Formats: sequence, structure tokens, C-alpha cells
Amino acid sequence: MSEPGGPSDGELLYRLSRGDEPAYRMLHDRHQMPVFRLSLVLMHTSWDAEEVAATAFFELWRRRDKVRIVDGSVLPWLLATTSFAAKNSLRSRRRYQRLLHRIPHDGDVADHADEVARAMDSLKISESVREALRQLNPREASVVVLCIVHELPLAEAAVVLGVPEGTVKSRLSRVKARLRGDLYEYSPRSEEANA
Repeated sequence: MSEPGGPSDGELLYRLSRGDEPAYRMLHDRHQMPVFRLSLVLMHTSWDAEEVAATAFFELWRRRDKVRIVDGSVLPWLLATTSFAAKNSLRSRRRYQRLLHRIPHDGDVADHADEVARAMDSLKISESVREALRQLNPREASVVVLCIVHELPLAEAAVVLGVPEGTVKSRLSRVKARLRGDLYEYSPRSEEANA
């Protein structure tokens, strides 16, 4: 994906592989919003979402020679990387919280409930849907993000993830079946489905 008259993602990635910092900044500016929006969906606070988005772009710089371009864009690779970074961050946070619970403390620690509520209210996804997405493992979450949220064809998602198309198809099928059970309350009623 490129801007009219601007260099393509492929050209920018080539320049980035040669250490060109302006190319990195252009890729960052071009794709920062979709990466941050996905981070907001997957994380509990906007602070954590910013950290995850920064991690995804750091990985773009660090792994610039291994980034896969799909349909002329690095965005699918960035979204998959964001999903993995979010899962890793949540796993680390859970370990940290378990450790904190073992340490006695004198008083309550203030939380960021207002900030979380504002960030989550700005997204049109219910908490049960968000929680169902958080429960997915990184492989499942990547398939959901690429195939359902960003509507990539299975073949392109397979290129991004570096797995056969059949693997993407089977993961997507398993995730849909699991989410169908977890999110039964959101399924259309028979009169809605027939409308």
C-alpha cells in the first residue's frame, strides 16, 4: 500500500533494509493508526496499547530483512506482529500480577479505570467480544486479525504467517467454532438471519 505519488511499501522496506531511517519513519507514519487501533482492541489500557504498537514497529526495524510484504503492503505483517506482541505483553502482565499478589501491601493501589473506560468506550466492541479475543492464543489471534478483522484472503494470510494456506483455513475454522460458542449471545436470531 502506498500513498499517491509516494514510494511503495516494498521500496521503503528495501531502503529500510539498507538502514535508511527516513524510510522507517515513512512506514511508521503510513501504518501507525491501524496498528494502534488493533493494539487498543487487544490490550487493557491505552498505555499498554501504545507499548505494544511501539514493539511492533521496533520489530519492523529489527527484523527488516525478514519482513514479508503481502499485496504490496507491510501492514499485514505489522498486524500479525502486533497480535503476537499483545499476547506476550498480557502473558507477562499476568505473571507480574501473580507475583504482586504474593507480596503483602498496606493499601490499595490506584488503577486507571477511567482511562480504560474512555479508551474502550471509543471502540465499538463489547467487553465480552474483547475478552473472547484476548483468550485466543497468538496463532489464533493472528488468523482472526488478518482474515476477519482486516479481511485478507487465506492465501495472503498464509504468506504473512509463513504457514500453508490449509493451516490458516483450519485455524480459522477452529477459532470460528470456538468463538461461536463463546459469543452465542451475539448470533443473529432466526428472524434476523432471514431478514
